[in-house]
Amino acid sequence: MPFGIFRKSPQKLPLLSVALDGADICTIRGVPTEEKSSVELTSENPILIFTDFSGRTLSHDLTSVVDEGCSWIHLSVRVHEGYACQADCLINSSRDIDGSAFQKGEVKGIRFQPFYLPECATDPKELVGQGLFYRGLHFSGIVTPGNVSVSCLCDYCRKSFRLQSFHAGFGNNAYFYCDRGPHTLVISSYLEGAPSPLSHPEPAKLTALESRLPRCEVCGGSFSYLNPLLCPHCNEPFIDFKKHPDIRDNEYYGNYLYGSELQEWDEANQLIERG
Repeated sequence: MPFGIFRKSPQKLPLLSVALDGADICTIRGVPTEEKSSVELTSENPILIFTDFSGRTLSHDLTSVVDEGCSWIHLSVRVHEGYACQADCLINSSRDIDGSAFQKGEVKGIRFQPFYLPECATDPKELVGQGLFYRGLHFSGIVTPGNVSVSCLCDYCRKSFRLQSFHAGFGNNAYFYCDRGPHTLVISSYLEGAPSPLSHPEPAKLTALESRLPRCEVCGGSFSYLNPLLCPHCNEPFIDFKKHPDIRDNEYYGNYLYGSELQEWDEANQLIERG
């Protein structure tokens, strides 16, 4: 069952509280609801915490926001009738923000991983290992702007990490994840055997291509079409293509850790350099 399909159940109050470094931002007491707040980041390692009525907490580390020179988040928290929570924010260095600045690409946004409140009838375990469409971090038919990154929560260690996504189809790219760490390789989708977005690669040609791919520049690992995207903290699968191979062909957004770099491979140029 994909994210966003729910059954309504009896309401319990309060449903959700949101805090930054222990200071309350807002409390959700009914559905559907949207709460908006502008909050200053006053520490070097700010933590945004969502706590439901059962006491479960979901924490997002915002250190990367401070590191890029931003000191304010402009937060929107939405709880739908089906008791799913979606939250996102714009980031800048001022209490005030012009909404059109985001549309112009002048400020950045962060989309936090949606989650189910205890009142939701859907089992959160259904999301484990799923892709970003299934988790509600991207939406089919709607292009996520390039100035939006996503803050994810590991299914195993529960720590947060921030990803930058890229639309592989727009760049005529194919991507592969490393088997040892959260590293991403990008190649041209025109290479023979390359897995073009929204299409199923021919197995024999894909295998031949994978055998020629370079080793990871960071850890020496190998790249493969069905390698999962790994958590940077515990190295457990986050997008688990081996557990859910059926989602791989349609997962046309590739991802890499925010602040890191994509690895690129051009087979033609490599062959020229080798003589």
